[in-house]
Amino acid sequence: MTVRTILNAIDVPARRPPWMLAALLCASLHGPEARAQESVTLEELAVEGEGRGVGNGASDGRTSAAGTIGLIGPTPGYRADRAVSSTKTDTPQRDVPQIVTVAPREVITDLAATRVDRVFNYTPGVAQQNNFGGLSVFSYAIRGVTTSEIYKNGFPLNRGTPPPPDAQNVERVEVLKGPGGGLFGRSDPGGLVNIITKQPTVERFVEMGGLWDSFGQFRGTVDSGGALNEEGTLAYRFNLAAGRQGSFRDFVDSDRLLVAPVLSWQITPDTRITVETEFLRNRIVFDRGVIALNGRLGLLPISRFLGEPGQSTYQTNNTMQVRVDHRFNADWQMRLATHFNTGTLEGESAEIRAIAADNRTVARDRNIRDYRWDVAIGQAEVVGRFDTAGIGHTMLLGFERESTDSRVVYNRSNFRTSPYAIDIYDPRYGQPLPPITIPRNNLERITNTALYAQDQIVLTPEWKALLGVRFDFFEQSFRERIPRSQVDQTYFAATPRAGLVYQPLPELSLYANVGTSFRPNIGPDAAASASGPFAPETGIGYEVGAKLDLYGGALALTGTAFRIDRENVLTPEANGSGFSVAVGGVRSQGFELTAAGQITPEIKLLAGYVYAEAVVTEDPTLPAGTPLINVPRHSGSLLAVHEVQAGPWKGLGLGGGVRGVGERAADAVNSFSLPAYIAVDALAYYRYENFRFGLNIENVFDTEYYESSLNRFRVYPGAPRRFTGTMTVRF
Repeated sequence: MTVRTILNAIDVPARRPPWMLAALLCASLHGPEARAQESVTLEELAVEGEGRGVGNGASDGRTSAAGTIGLIGPTPGYRADRAVSSTKTDTPQRDVPQIVTVAPREVITDLAATRVDRVFNYTPGVAQQNNFGGLSVFSYAIRGVTTSEIYKNGFPLNRGTPPPPDAQNVERVEVLKGPGGGLFGRSDPGGLVNIITKQPTVERFVEMGGLWDSFGQFRGTVDSGGALNEEGTLAYRFNLAAGRQGSFRDFVDSDRLLVAPVLSWQITPDTRITVETEFLRNRIVFDRGVIALNGRLGLLPISRFLGEPGQSTYQTNNTMQVRVDHRFNADWQMRLATHFNTGTLEGESAEIRAIAADNRTVARDRNIRDYRWDVAIGQAEVVGRFDTAGIGHTMLLGFERESTDSRVVYNRSNFRTSPYAIDIYDPRYGQPLPPITIPRNNLERITNTALYAQDQIVLTPEWKALLGVRFDFFEQSFRERIPRSQVDQTYFAATPRAGLVYQPLPELSLYANVGTSFRPNIGPDAAASASGPFAPETGIGYEVGAKLDLYGGALALTGTAFRIDRENVLTPEANGSGFSVAVGGVRSQGFELTAAGQITPEIKLLAGYVYAEAVVTEDPTLPAGTPLINVPRHSGSLLAVHEVQAGPWKGLGLGGGVRGVGERAADAVNSFSLPAYIAVDALAYYRYENFRFGLNIENVFDTEYYESSLNRFRVYPGAPRRFTGTMTVRF
């Protein structure tokens, strides 16, 4: 295998251009003119960077069909009163019958987060699942439902195996709670994550930063933006992050390079085009964590590495998004957007497969991976306002087309004939490499065509409704070259949703919603003479809740009760034949309480508690009531910061956080559990003129805990006490 350094020149592999897709997008916008309505904007129009943005309504006062182009900019503090992920429009959260938890940029900065998943520690109801040896964050649970749905500016990131998203070019992270199939298509009913990136600004600035931590991480960053011409119609944003990260785990380290330029051109007062790119290079040691011996944890130090030192995995991920925003008149506007992504994953690892009777010698296999993927997605959306018989409507109409090609080459040794053994108590590394005898090579092509519509209805000043539906036509072709097999399947799915909001007081919203979801299943069907196809997994979610704004909207409180049911969950046949049956059912139900914002001008906080009972309801092998893996019944967090607003200590911030997670099932059959834990974090910073100095202490009391597990051979320990220092200067 050719080893490539992390600092290789950034290259974008040549791919075939999807001209037909672009033509379809343009054609989808030709139709009769419609009359219009009020203040709601398309999602991408709502994305603005720090400072005064190009065409930012806050800057120039121009209004559009659905409000102001670029209305959503940086969110000061911890409270975001608007979010785009629930409706794809810029709508106040109090008017939406669904919960969206938002982590603004200030939260990311205060936590000294370098990865997006760091903010999940203070996002109620989100639990880490399998992280694929540290190579991916695309497996987590929202409200007890495992999902891999992470989006960036409304486009899915979970195609292929890209590295965990970097936090440097992120403006905010929105977590939609409940089904999102009505707008986003195939997904899980627990929710999804939508990352909103930093956008170009007219205000010129350069911000440089450095970070160091006690695990040996060194990282430098640059964030700059500004106008490129005197008129301010051409602007840019550029983010850079480069560094090396150590670990509390023996022999585990990583290198990372992020380059993310964005260019925006306000062609006319009504038309803007934005070209956004991101190039990410990542080298990391594949790490499956520790093991549980006879269901017991803590017998090995959490630093113990059971792979092979020196074996690394290299990831590349290249993304380009192009958005064209146009305002037709005072009521109607459109967005055309495309998303292109290419990536690779290449590397070698040693992974545990079995343990001997002596309870100390484990058999490993040698794994060589070569993954590649190409993704092209196009969206066309029109939004506007009109009235019917005195009832206001904000209508969103959308079209989406996706084409994804992926190749997986996964070759490994046979641990039964070549055990590649190691003593877990006295590991001796550097053994002769076992031969590769089990090859795997497959190709997958996915195409999806979707139409969706949404109507936000103002019945009276107190009553608001939301109706929506999405129609997906999904095609999947799966070719297993070694061993030889193939599956071709097509599905048509409709995912409706509906919600109602009642506002007896301006500060109080009572709401209810119901929504559906679907996800295609693939695998060998025990009831068929050949492979599948299966009916897709389906889900439905119900939710009732309340939203309360206090202190003039500075502090937002929410409370909600939910129930989520999933059917046709794919499970292995009980006799171990290798076939599958799609009869499994699971349910997650509970309630959630959150608070976000300012208690006083000096105190900002994020808080939340979630009770989630996530269990199996129907399965051929697991009894009803079996808890789902990695989902605690009780979890909660509190992050609070006090910043001095005046006097000689103005700019000094002191704060801390508490994270509590209950006991969780550690594998699918509930053979052992991850213990409950409470971890405490602390932070301090000082802002002086253009400088910011910060110190963070993660896990202050050095609590030993385990974040997640896949099975007894793959248990991921949480980080012990860590000190992180940061400094930024802005010119």
